[in-house]
Amino acid sequence: MHAHIDDVPAVEVVPGVVERVLMKPDQRNPLARVEAKHYVLTKEGTVVFDEPMTEFQHYIISGSALVGGRLVHQDTGIFMPAGTHNPVNQMVGLRRHSISNVGEGETRIFTLAYKVPRPAFRWAKSRTKNLFQVPSPHQTGMGYSQLFTEEEHAVMGALRFHAVDMQTHTGHTHKHTIDKKTGKRKGGRNPEEAVYILRGTGETLFEDIVKSVRPGSFCWTPEGGEHGIYNPTDDILQYICMEFIHHDECWTERGYQGEKELVKWTYTLKTYQISLFFLFLFNNKRLNIKQLN
Repeated sequence: MHAHIDDVPAVEVVPGVVERVLMKPDQRNPLARVEAKHYVLTKEGTVVFDEPMTEFQHYIISGSALVGGRLVHQDTGIFMPAGTHNPVNQMVGLRRHSISNVGEGETRIFTLAYKVPRPAFRWAKSRTKNLFQVPSPHQTGMGYSQLFTEEEHAVMGALRFHAVDMQTHTGHTHKHTIDKKTGKRKGGRNPEEAVYILRGTGETLFEDIVKSVRPGSFCWTPEGGEHGIYNPTDDILQYICMEFIHHDECWTERGYQGEKELVKWTYTLKTYQISLFFLFLFNNKRLNIKQLN
């Protein structure tokens, strides 16, 4: 799924708050429960989030904002679980919060809201973290900084959000391979994933569909969907990447499901069994030689 903020209607939901809906929960895939929005706050505008059974991951694209009495700036991630210590709100998975513009200019925000099947644990925590607080490796190809790691989201009590990365591609770098038989690009497969382009231009791959992206582009890939991204220019391509998994089921009901391609998995299993057989023969032969000596 691909969208750009310039192609989405801008609606002033309250004075000083302009909203663009990039993706709705039921769009393209009924299993996708995520909603993506872009906000522009002006004139001390305030946007309030009070949806029950929903956890939020915000990213401050630019400007300054006030979040729960905390001043945050550009490149800040904000996680809000679906629940709080208040018993009434906890029952319906609600953590009411707001983001207000406090700077001289606009505050731009990218927000993902994920519907969850139950409230988060009572001890679930909200967190804010700026990009300057995490290591930023500089590489000749692709580099990334994890604003929130997978472990952090799990410890914070997230039910769906898995990780938040800032990924940077230098010129002519990519995250895909080339099929030797067809010559076409071949992507990888990850958990459900959302990407928002911050800087530069490039191309994204979803299955066999290639789309051009630029600042303001939003891309969503379902779990297991083949996808990739490529920077064909000499400039930097940078984007925020967020993944989603079923934290509450990964080690229980869902468990390990193995390879999606049964033929590949069967081949790997047979190879493993044959290797064990020859290893047994080799070790047995060595044991017989030692006994003869």
